[in-house]
This record gives sequence, C-alpha cells and structure tokens, in this order.
Amino acid sequence: MKKSVVVTAMGLLLVAGCSSASGKSQPVDSKKASSAIATEAVESPTKTTEAVDTSDPVTVGEIDCAGDHYSTVQEAWADKQDQCDAILSGTEMGDTETKALQVAYGGEGDFDSLATLYGICAQSGSGSWAYLQQAGSKEQLAEVRGALLLCPGHPDKGKIEKLVGSASKRNKLEEEGRVFGDGTYRVGSDIKPGTYYTNDVEGCYWERIDANGETIDNNFVSAAKRVQVTIRTGDYSFNSESCGRWQPVGS
Repeated sequence: MKKSVVVTAMGLLLVAGCSSASGKSQPVDSKKASSAIATEAVESPTKTTEAVDTSDPVTVGEIDCAGDHYSTVQEAWADKQDQCDAILSGTEMGDTETKALQVAYGGEGDFDSLATLYGICAQSGSGSWAYLQQAGSKEQLAEVRGALLLCPGHPDKGKIEKLVGSASKRNKLEEEGRVFGDGTYRVGSDIKPGTYYTNDVEGCYWERIDANGETIDNNFVSAAKRVQVTIRTGDYSFNSESCGRWQPVGS
C-alpha cells in the first residue's frame, strides 16, 4: 500500500509519493524544495542608472569687433576685422585651450587671457598684423602663437607665421646688439660693429664718435628710401636721431 505526504511551502503544493521497495514513506527534503521554488521564481529586472553629463566646456559666446557682433571667429574672418574681443562661456578648458595658454603666457593665463587669445584669433583685417612688421615683442609673439593654436584654419595663417618668424629674428638681433633705434650707443657693448641700414627716413642724422667725443663721420639726410652706415671696431659710440630702426645689412 502507498502513502502520500503533502507539504506546503511559500504558497506552492508539493506532493511526494512513497516509492521505496520497503513500502515506507520517504521524508521531504526542505532544502531541495526551497531550491526548486527559488529556481521557479521570476527575478525582478535590475534597474540601471544612466550617467548624467555635467561637463561645461568653454565655448565662444560672442565676438565683438568694434561694435560688430559675431557668434564665431569664422564669421568675423569674413568681414576682415582688425580688432576683436571675445566673450566666452563655460568653465572647463580643453587640451588645446590649455596648451594655447601655456604657449602664450607660460601657463599663467586665466579665462580672461583665453578670451584675449580668441579675440586675436578672430582678427583678419589688413591692419591686424601691421605691428609685427616693425616690432613685435617676445610677449606679443607668444600671444599670436597661442592664438593660432586655437584657430589652425586662420585664413592668414601663412602670412602671420612669416611675420612672427621675421619679428623673432629681429628680437634676437636686438638682444645681440645688432638692431637698434635712435639714441647713443657704446660700440662693442651696446651695439656691435658692422654695416647697418634703415628705410624711409626724413630728417635723419647719424654720427660716429671717437673716445674723445670727437666726430669721426656724420651725415644728415632730409629724406631717403634707404640710408646705410658702417660702424667700425675703433668707434667709441654711435648716435642717430629720427632715423628709425637700424638693421644689419643682409638680415
């Protein structure tokens, strides 16, 4: 004769029959029953939370060129503006902007400095880079180099790089005492002996002087496209007035 055992677990009915040869009923393993119930249970879906982008990259909010307003530097290029200021938005600089500040200001620049570089970047008028033709300090040249990093597609990039290169060469010659302006200079310490020239002068006076203060040679040029003079090793000093910037011949 067979006996039946009924077990209730978590609201489900399990029926186990006695099947032993001896006719004795087999006990129900509660652990196995719980495992079976767990296997049949439907798992609830796992909730996933999408990451929220909280970055705030720097962008050009506005370009102001003498009262004309643009939303991008490219728009300002089209009108060939000579002087521009940029207004930025955002708080996080990108790698290129960080590098531009490093080149322009040695890494000491802030967001105002970055706005200055974007303003330079927006300029493309005929007078934008005129100062680089006759001057251009190390600080000015560094700013221009930094600005070009922000706008590698500048329409005047080739011209600007050439002007920067020439100005950099002049700066080096000036440090060596081979480029100088009006004034009196001690030959050998302030300036180097050599042949120099200057262009487009009016009322230019120059004078080579010996150690006793006597004039070795001099000249007054009312107007000329080019004036040239050779300063010799034995000269004590050299003086010029209204002659502009002297440069070594061949530079």
